[in-house]
Amino acid sequence: GAGMGATVGKIYGADRSMKSGLGCYAVQVGALQVAAVVVVNAIGDVYELDSQKRLAGLLSKDKTEMISSEEESVKLLQFASQFSLNTTIGAIITNAGLDKAEMNKVAAMASNGIARTIRPVNTSMDGDSIYAMSVGKVKSCADVVGTLAAHVMGKAVNRAVLETTEMYGYKSAQSFLK
Repeated sequence: GAGMGATVGKIYGADRSMKSGLGCYAVQVGALQVAAVVVVNAIGDVYELDSQKRLAGLLSKDKTEMISSEEESVKLLQFASQFSLNTTIGAIITNAGLDKAEMNKVAAMASNGIARTIRPVNTSMDGDSIYAMSVGKVKSCADVVGTLAAHVMGKAVNRAVLETTEMYGYKSAQSFLK
């Protein structure tokens, strides 16, 4: 299934990365519904959308704590990992009656949710991509739907790491939650 092999925090390779997976989140405002589904398989670390607390990512050499992928890459002046099989891929689904151009704007705005929760993101080693689709005719505008899309995408990214468990020898966010 989607997300089974997903990991995050891979700048030093798979050995020091953590388990990730598939996350979903949705909101409803009046009749308007906006949902996100995302598989998080990123070179970077995942941060909580609201508090900015690191949830999952690069492990220290002894694997007892998480350290910052951003800080480590800056120290190295490069990414140590040549692991290029990283793709955070997601979709926004809404019942707003928007046209193709407006849905493109929604997808672009939804990528802000990824930028708020994964660091670093959109590197040359990531193939990050967000799509958006409309399945209804509720009256709204792309800016409102896009703002909600960024929020639900960020929350879905968080769920992708918070709701997975240790698997295949990888620690998970749950390994560090108290």
